[in-house]
Amino acid sequence: MGDKNVNSCTRPSGGESGFEASSRPNTIDLESPCETESDPSIFPLTSRHISEAWKHYKTKKVGDKIKAVCNYCQKYLAGGPRGGTSHLKDHTKCCPKRICKYLRQTRLFGTQVNPVDKSETLTLASYKFHQDHGRRDLAEMIILHEYPLSMVEHYGFRKFCKTMQPDFKVPCRNTTRKDIMTRYGVEKGIMSSLLEKTKGKIAVTTDMWTTSNQKKGYMAVTAHFIDNSWKFKSRILRFLYVEAPHTKDVLADALCKSIYDWNLDCRISSVTLDNCTTNDALMLILRVKLPNDSLILRGRFLHMRCCAHILNLIVQDGLTVIGESIERVRKSVVFLDKFSFKDSNI
Repeated sequence: MGDKNVNSCTRPSGGESGFEASSRPNTIDLESPCETESDPSIFPLTSRHISEAWKHYKTKKVGDKIKAVCNYCQKYLAGGPRGGTSHLKDHTKCCPKRICKYLRQTRLFGTQVNPVDKSETLTLASYKFHQDHGRRDLAEMIILHEYPLSMVEHYGFRKFCKTMQPDFKVPCRNTTRKDIMTRYGVEKGIMSSLLEKTKGKIAVTTDMWTTSNQKKGYMAVTAHFIDNSWKFKSRILRFLYVEAPHTKDVLADALCKSIYDWNLDCRISSVTLDNCTTNDALMLILRVKLPNDSLILRGRFLHMRCCAHILNLIVQDGLTVIGESIERVRKSVVFLDKFSFKDSNI
């Protein structure tokens, strides 16, 4: 009938004699670990290699030692008689060359090309939890929606995270703050690379903002430029706290520090500010600190006044002239609304 010796790589195709139920998870190996070797240093597996881990390895003599060689990535691991198999099983689970899907540990994942689009493409893939990915997304959520850092210590939020993913350990506020600063460093590196690749000049706009509750002043510095693809870009460079009093010297130092931190001192085309006397004095100080040779027309167009602020001042002055008439109109509208409401109830 034929040779009764069956190669160890042969798998049964079906039937009662070839099928045997197993309680371990089903696997689909798209790369067969069985290979025909002609290397004399490779030893065949013996009856000592009874563990399931040896299905993915072959033994090879390297010098005076016996090594276990992965059938997929060809990595050398300890394979002697006293080496054990725990390290072999661990490597099999994380081997980058082994394409294996555990059917009991797969999930349907939805991918969206556009976050606004509701349509998803579902794919079946193996699932593995990553704590660092969860912390990264948590920091991004706090940044995007301006949530307080204390949110991570709220009982309701921790209970929600425990229900959604029991393996996720919610970090404390100090750890979350470090994650946010780490994300800031990454984004700053991306922004620095973008500015370095941009060959043209960069326009800067800045404005002061005072909080209503704490009465603290903050300065926002924004860069506007056209990239190498001729697309207009605007990026916030800094949003920093400025200590009072907000004099010309204090504001000039804060703006200069922001410009020099991003290495933009030789690439400034113009600086746009509100139309006030403090900003006029600020620009006189800034013009001295910037290299005169790098400025357009020796800095004649360095200081640009915000047109929107000028129009706002004109409108506010016009409203003060007709302020009394506007107040009378408002009172008339309130009276007519009240009178029409009474008629509707009659």
